Amino acid sequence: MESGLSLSNIGGSVREQLRRLDIASGEEYLTGVTSVVEPLQERLDAARDELGELIAQTKAAKDTAELRIVNDRTVSAAQALFVSIHSVPMVQELCTAVRDAIAERALELSRRELYFSGTYCKLPLSLLAVGSDGRREQLLFTDQDYLFLYGSGEKGSPRSEEQIADYFGMLGAVFMKKLEEAGIDRCSGGIMPVNDEWRGTMEQWRQRLNSMFRFERNDWQKSILNLIALMDARLISGDRELGLGFGTLVRSTTRDNTMAMRNMAQVVSAMRLSKGFLRRFIVEAEGPHMGDFNLKVFAWMPLVMCIRLLAVYFGVEETSTLKRINLLRREGFFSDRMAADLADAYHVITGHRVLQQIKRQKKIIDDDCYINPYELQNQEREELRKAIGSIEELQNMIRRRFWIAKEVDSIINPRR
Repeated sequence: MESGLSLSNIGGSVREQLRRLDIASGEEYLTGVTSVVEPLQERLDAARDELGELIAQTKAAKDTAELRIVNDRTVSAAQALFVSIHSVPMVQELCTAVRDAIAERALELSRRELYFSGTYCKLPLSLLAVGSDGRREQLLFTDQDYLFLYGSGEKGSPRSEEQIADYFGMLGAVFMKKLEEAGIDRCSGGIMPVNDEWRGTMEQWRQRLNSMFRFERNDWQKSILNLIALMDARLISGDRELGLGFGTLVRSTTRDNTMAMRNMAQVVSAMRLSKGFLRRFIVEAEGPHMGDFNLKVFAWMPLVMCIRLLAVYFGVEETSTLKRINLLRREGFFSDRMAADLADAYHVITGHRVLQQIKRQKKIIDDDCYINPYELQNQEREELRKAIGSIEELQNMIRRRFWIAKEVDSIINPRR
């Protein structure tokens, strides 16, 4: 709907200009419009062709060295695309599609390596992604956010449960190593199938969910963070019958648990923003990032996590943040104005994250999470200030809906 409206407005503007011109001037004007549009079309065509080539190259890769070449090409292609068009969704589509293919191929190579070493298991396996990959929102640089869901052995099977668990543990370790060799870093939060808690059968995953919902005192914070990550689960490859409904199961089970929803609402609505008195940015007062603030932690994360919570609460199965915003608008939870403001906020904040990653790649900065708002142009600074204000409005809305008092909560790990 939004695209159609925009195209209609553009067409109306062009016709309005033509109404005022003679034939010669009209031709000159349309030539100028074409000179703007054609390079953009050529860049999009080139990006689509390159995406196809990268995926084909990934599927044919014989080892992780070739996968590393694909990943490096993906970073370069995504950077060039953003510099040309400044589209966050285009960058995300390109990076996510290729990284999905890399993960799938890395898993195939891992199973092959174990097979030729004399270790094999016929049980069905599904590879699922969470985090930015689960939301199809990968940027230039990413880390591993994957889990294994595998079938359970039948009674009388020659393999015991321990042997099955050992096999998939070994597979998770080899898979992690191959992704790392391909240029995809290990997850700092440990969300990788090499770790016991991120692989298992459907029954084991159900038991984990039930354990998380108990919110025991010694690990309730970890339970909330794991639940938050799982709510973006998306099938990447493997057995579709086994894995396709996993994300839906997690989201519906979470939605039906009142305590889980309230605890997560308390977390996301209390996340700090880089917004102080008189709309000033709150920045680091000392240290290596003096004058900067963490764009990821104090702007991007609160937005994504608030939208995720509401999408799960209202039964929206889409995992993309922008699509979640649009569907929440259609459901009547967001007004047209608020949905537009939140979508703009996402584009602005994520666009700055891409730009910071480009600076990191060029070795201009060493940490792409931080940004100095006072080094931006006036318009960019005001857009960022407005974006953070929209997130604050969203947090206030969540507090009202879940009857939560405004308070500071420190359980979110800023490095996650």
